[in-house]
Amino acid sequence: MRNFLSSYVSQVLREVDLLYSLHCRTVLIILAVPVIYTLLFGGMFYKNAVTAVPVAVYNLDRGVSGRQLVRDLDASPDLSIYPMDGTGEDAEQDMMEKGLTAAVIIPPDFSKQIATGQMTDVELAVNNSNTVLGGVATKAVQSVVSTWDGRIAAEQRLAAGWNQEDAQAMLTLSSRIVGNPTGGYEDFFLVTLILHALQIGTIFSLGPSLVIEVHRKDHPWDQNIGAYLLAKGTVYLGVVLLALSLCLAFSLSFFGIAAHGAWVELILLMTSYILAVIAFSFFMGCWVDWPEQAITYALFYVMPSVLFSGAIWPRHSMNAGSLLLSYLVPIGYVAEDTRRLLVIGSASQWGIHAMVLLGIAVVFMMSAYMGLRRRQRRHTACGTLSVGNF
Repeated sequence: MRNFLSSYVSQVLREVDLLYSLHCRTVLIILAVPVIYTLLFGGMFYKNAVTAVPVAVYNLDRGVSGRQLVRDLDASPDLSIYPMDGTGEDAEQDMMEKGLTAAVIIPPDFSKQIATGQMTDVELAVNNSNTVLGGVATKAVQSVVSTWDGRIAAEQRLAAGWNQEDAQAMLTLSSRIVGNPTGGYEDFFLVTLILHALQIGTIFSLGPSLVIEVHRKDHPWDQNIGAYLLAKGTVYLGVVLLALSLCLAFSLSFFGIAAHGAWVELILLMTSYILAVIAFSFFMGCWVDWPEQAITYALFYVMPSVLFSGAIWPRHSMNAGSLLLSYLVPIGYVAEDTRRLLVIGSASQWGIHAMVLLGIAVVFMMSAYMGLRRRQRRHTACGTLSVGNF
């Protein structure tokens, strides 16, 4: 045990020294990739919500009510109104040609029917190829039309002799939104992207650098493989935590993400996630023979994992195969919990998920250890390695 601890301490000191010499490029990539992701995507989402969705309006009514409805639609911050000529029969073609998301068609007798209390119909055509834009346009138009409907109903009750108080709408919806009340993109998406960027920067740099390192003859990793892996993991845990801290600091300072949860819980959960990512990097670096393989093989595991995290598409809507994959990737245990801790302030299963991530880290670390032992035995059998002289 004493020899192990001595070897561990010496390996930690050696790894710290190598950060400034041999592995400075690796450290730079680990730090740069998440920060660049944060700045690029955080800057893209800085408005925090989709607004001014382009919508065509065909006002076939020349009366007062038709013009007022157009003005009300134009007053909505979610919409950008484009008055159109024609009957609206070519609305779909106009939307495609002009890049518009929706079209509102006000019928020719709209004002007359409103004045006489008759049923009338406002047509909405939506290009839902982009579901975000289509959803915003639909919701905004429905809100304006619903307001009109309530106002007309109140006017009709007043005309029928109701008093002012009783003529108001009889049914209202009282809503209270918990977590991300504005529906902002920063709180919904940015933290998940940061976690994804952390695994990209770590795995695609640390894995290849480990392949190169274990081939060097002047690095005594074979003297105590366990101490070597633990020491390297300890040092790079600090590096990746620094990258995560920078990303969160930028997000809090410049992009206004919510931070309602306890930082102790966040740190413990994210530390478990980082350990799992680092262990997977070691696993890749210890079992392949070329640096390029540590990237290409990991691509199939890392790149699609954010789609199976449960933070973008919920687990309860996944098919059986996708659901299984969501429990095989580390980000699936951290993305949704992290967002809940930040925007709501609590995540009931974060402790369980942190333990699962630590278990994943142990499995990958043991696999990395076996990979190095295999490499050690193979080189020894070939006569190219004697213990302590690789």
